[in-house]
Amino acid sequence: MSAVRTPRMGGNAHKPLPHSVNLQQTHRAVASFSSPRRASLACYSRRHESASGSTDGQGFDRRFPIFYGGLPFMFAYRAAPRLLGALFAAFALFSPALAQEDPRAEQLRLAAYIQHNPTDYDATYRYVLLSTELRDYEAGIGALERLLMFNPNLSRARKELGFLYARLGAYELSAQHLRKALAEGGLDPVQVAQVEAQLPDIEKRTQANRLYLRMHVGLRGQSNANFFPTNNLFQVGGVGVASAASRKGDINSFQLVQAAHDLDFQNGRGDQLETRVTGYATEQFRLPQYSVALFAGSIGPRIHIAPDLYPGLSIKPYLTGAVALLGGSNYLNAGGAGMSFGAELNPDLWFEPGAEWRAIWVDPTPGFLGYAGFSPYSTVSTLATGDVVTGYVSSSYRLTNDLRLEGRVAYTRAFAGNPQQSSDQVDVQAMLRLEVDPPFPIIPRRWTLAPYGRFTHLAFDAANPVINSFVARRDTVWIGGLMVDLPITPYFGFAGNVEYARNDSNLPNFKTDNVSVSFGPTAKF
Repeated sequence: MSAVRTPRMGGNAHKPLPHSVNLQQTHRAVASFSSPRRASLACYSRRHESASGSTDGQGFDRRFPIFYGGLPFMFAYRAAPRLLGALFAAFALFSPALAQEDPRAEQLRLAAYIQHNPTDYDATYRYVLLSTELRDYEAGIGALERLLMFNPNLSRARKELGFLYARLGAYELSAQHLRKALAEGGLDPVQVAQVEAQLPDIEKRTQANRLYLRMHVGLRGQSNANFFPTNNLFQVGGVGVASAASRKGDINSFQLVQAAHDLDFQNGRGDQLETRVTGYATEQFRLPQYSVALFAGSIGPRIHIAPDLYPGLSIKPYLTGAVALLGGSNYLNAGGAGMSFGAELNPDLWFEPGAEWRAIWVDPTPGFLGYAGFSPYSTVSTLATGDVVTGYVSSSYRLTNDLRLEGRVAYTRAFAGNPQQSSDQVDVQAMLRLEVDPPFPIIPRRWTLAPYGRFTHLAFDAANPVINSFVARRDTVWIGGLMVDLPITPYFGFAGNVEYARNDSNLPNFKTDNVSVSFGPTAKF
């Protein structure tokens, strides 16, 4: 029976941003972008998901935002809550059966057995596997160390030992064992591929100056690329108007580059300076006026509050900024500051509350609308020049070794010069990350299937007379989708997403829905 299998870099995300951003999405995305989260210790195991989850399967999750747009399984209206409910029901259904097996009792039985039979390799590997599933990594390490005392040439045991040390954050020891396992020459090609896939990441963790890069390119198709109202209906001055135009589908290419740099202060506390930079661009094939470019970044120190007493607690003040272009013209600039508080309560559960302020500038006359100078129609934009304050709580909980639940709840207050553009927004997001074995053993990293859902309620302070003098805008947005990450080699793979988005607004101008599908290669270094 195999022991602990291939490791993979773990991590998490900050906030969502679609792979392709239309006009309305650009407003919201830039307003909610760039709130940095901490970079956490990676945990390693191919069979056992890390304590921090993963988006790309290659170690970028806690350094970069979640991108909720791109290639998987379409959901119907309000599909995300139903999917999550079904998954939790399935988990609840099978939990009693799993509990009946009493893995703790089996672990104790195996511990007693291998104590008297220390050279029974298969029993020891079963014990290590079970201990890892129970997150009792020290027990697994002890069993493997004892095994190597009797036979120092067991490359497989040394490989598993290296992966377990990495789970505990002992990267120097981990790298030493993995390098020795490779040098001994006793691993089969699949095991060699597993080690070679993880060793560079583990060695990088031992460096004080760490740089991570991720790139993703591809194509994305949308059913409603111009986000036209569902029934082709508008209100102008309170009067209903049927438009002769219609919604238009389109395909766009996209390019995403993400960079993360951590500079360890080497003060013995684990404090570091974290810098995050993202560049994202789309090129619409039929509707170039909706092509988008976004550049965003943040920088700030991650300071551990009491590393000896509470090693999981940290605080991070940071500066953040973003620039967005729409149709080739500067559309939005944002800059501000924030602070987040990280609390890793145990290897399976963490919380991160935070708050952020941004000053934003929005072009009131987008060139593609054909306005020359200020127009009253610019007041229908979701965002306007002003200030935005956001409070949020992010969290992640590992349900099983292969399944992790992530979530985020945020409240945003937008202060604009016009009350019809000042608003309150509540945003709730959830994602389940399921790790599965790839179809071929030679592939060194596990694949990720991640269904997600998002609910957003947006309420404006006052009615806009351009649309309706008596009805203040209220939007209720439902988004559901599935992301997939398919690493093929340690550095290259594929990723994609299928998504359904629907806005149930009380004004027909903003009632929209859209189906998007995207897919493309990824690279990380």
